[in-house]
Amino acid sequence: MITKIEIKDCASYDPEGVVLNDLKEVNFIYGANGSGKTTISNVIANLHAYPQCQISWKNNFELKPFVYNRNFIDENFSKSRYLKGVFTLGKGGKDEKELIDAKKAEIDKVNADIVANVAGIEKHKNEKEANETQFEGDCWVKYQQLKDIFKPAFKSCSYKNTFKERCKAEANNTSTLLNLEVLKEKAGRIYSGSTEPKGDISLVDFKTLEETETHFIFGKKILGKEDVDIAAMIKKLNNSDWVKQGRSFYSVNDGFCPFCQQKTPNNLESKLNEYFNETYVNQLKTLTDQKAEYSTQTAIIVSEIASLLNSKNDIIDNVRLEELKKMLEIKIEANKGKIEAKIKEPSSTITLDTIKTELDLINELITTAKKKIELHNETVKNITRESSQLTKEVWRYIVEQLKSVYQNYNAKNITFTKSIEGLEKSKKANDDKLKILKAEISELEQLNTGVEHTKNEINTLLEKFGFTNFKLTEATEEKGSYQIIRPTGERVERTLSEGEKTFITFLYFYHWLKGSIDKDLISVDRVVVFDDPISSLDCDVLFIVSHLIRKTIDEIRSKTSNIKQIIILTHNVYFHKEVTFNIKRQEANRLKDETFWVLRKKNDVSKIFLHEKNPVQTSYELLWREVKENPDSITIENSLRRIIENYFKMFGGISPDDILNRLDDEDKMTAASLLSWSNAGSHGLNDDLYIATESEKYLKVFKTIFERTKHIEHYNMMMGISPEVEEPINIE
Repeated sequence: MITKIEIKDCASYDPEGVVLNDLKEVNFIYGANGSGKTTISNVIANLHAYPQCQISWKNNFELKPFVYNRNFIDENFSKSRYLKGVFTLGKGGKDEKELIDAKKAEIDKVNADIVANVAGIEKHKNEKEANETQFEGDCWVKYQQLKDIFKPAFKSCSYKNTFKERCKAEANNTSTLLNLEVLKEKAGRIYSGSTEPKGDISLVDFKTLEETETHFIFGKKILGKEDVDIAAMIKKLNNSDWVKQGRSFYSVNDGFCPFCQQKTPNNLESKLNEYFNETYVNQLKTLTDQKAEYSTQTAIIVSEIASLLNSKNDIIDNVRLEELKKMLEIKIEANKGKIEAKIKEPSSTITLDTIKTELDLINELITTAKKKIELHNETVKNITRESSQLTKEVWRYIVEQLKSVYQNYNAKNITFTKSIEGLEKSKKANDDKLKILKAEISELEQLNTGVEHTKNEINTLLEKFGFTNFKLTEATEEKGSYQIIRPTGERVERTLSEGEKTFITFLYFYHWLKGSIDKDLISVDRVVVFDDPISSLDCDVLFIVSHLIRKTIDEIRSKTSNIKQIIILTHNVYFHKEVTFNIKRQEANRLKDETFWVLRKKNDVSKIFLHEKNPVQTSYELLWREVKENPDSITIENSLRRIIENYFKMFGGISPDDILNRLDDEDKMTAASLLSWSNAGSHGLNDDLYIATESEKYLKVFKTIFERTKHIEHYNMMMGISPEVEEPINIE
């Protein structure tokens, strides 16, 4: 059966979600419409559609869920004119049934053996894990003792698990066994220097930068075309850059000089454009390109030097390198300023200061460091060999120290492993036996099943309870299915009322629980969910449905059914009262095999709460509410009787005989009938069916009783006649 349901991040359930834990054989969930009940039933019916939700099963044995909700009605009634035939055991001989029952009992025994197998496997796995943890701890103690002395030897196993595994791997170490003092002496000598080879570093390549520094464009005056008639004047005044800047103002000033504001010659603009020709533009572009190239090349070089400094390589002179880097950056910034000045005044010439001197000095530092690296790496080769040998000797020492600990661990580990393997073998044998038994039951069921029995049972119930205008019959067009017809033989199609449709689909589902639409699944154990089975039913049918569900609960409790668990969800207070009725329950305390839950939605988020007692009881206020709001109800007489019993017995101190003695003879018989009205839920199915009477007559006598007993104020208050009336207490 289901032990836990986790629902989150779907419908009205937030990412935190809710948990229904420690579920029992019988489970009641009360919640108003829209509180999230259907989501729970949908998750149980089709968990794969809700990957964020989880269902836990007792002993990890998953049972087949049978869920009655709106989806079931739609799938089995609304979408097809036929209902799939329900196969039940009922056609075969007594001997065949007894054989099936015997094999099912054997299955239960095999399942119990499998549970024992699983429990034993889990127990030995836990013991094996505890043994592993203990050995790991013993190893780690040795690590803590030696880690500071032989750290390089533990380079790849400085965690508990990795150190433990290394201890096991070194169990057959045959290196020379040295004492601790000798090992310490060797470690002091070998570990004093670095045993790691150092990576090479590269010289700074500045050939491309040298070419950029000496580019011709920096020393060339960038001037306009000399054969234009205004060129002589510009050359004489040496104001080419000034004219170039003024062009931008002239072009937007509508032919007026931007300086004197006088009208200029009509051909001045064309002469200026001719002077600053394509050659001028191209030379200016070359200049800007070289600016970008210089910035790129110097940035690369500075970045390489910075990376070398950031590596904190102790072989190179980082102090001197930092000094040279700063000198380099000063020159670079100065050269950038020169280039920027020439871009502003293209007719000028500049000469960049070369940074070759600084770069040569930097490369000298790098060359010296490279030689040191070569020397270091050559030395490391010999140390590596000695260090490797020392590591083997250290582990030989550790193995010897842990010898007895390891032997004890290994012996236990072998025992646990063999036990687990034996139980797993036994479980497999039981699994195979289970498959054979299920196959044998399936074969017997093929010969011992039919769909007619279910049809007859449903029709009997329909007729018994007054539903005579339709019935089930086996479909002629689709063998093994049912169709719903009128007494005339006419198909009902869509002419059934909502209540009739809900009732017949409930009866169909109820009998489906006794069998299966698949011959091979008749005897499988199952979990049943009823999601608001009376949402569209009349009051008189409510008692039929509640009786059948209580009967199912009784079968679960008596273990006479393959239904192992039931979950009932409802918003109907009265139905909840009826279906939870149990004469053994005292003061609403829940029984050992049941749970009570209340589902609420606050701020559009569903939450669920477990209750130790039945949270929905037939309260005194609820009875009065029924009288006020539903006086024509088929159960009104019973509600009136219960109010009288509760009030006058518990509060008024007046007995039924006293009440009758205060009434006129005309009302006495009606009152006597009212006071003797049968108690719902305390008897059989047929007694749960009430026959409609003249409710007005009983309501009149009901009020008269309060008048004659001088308790009319209470009547007025509860009926809302008095201005001091209080709001009815809501059932939470």
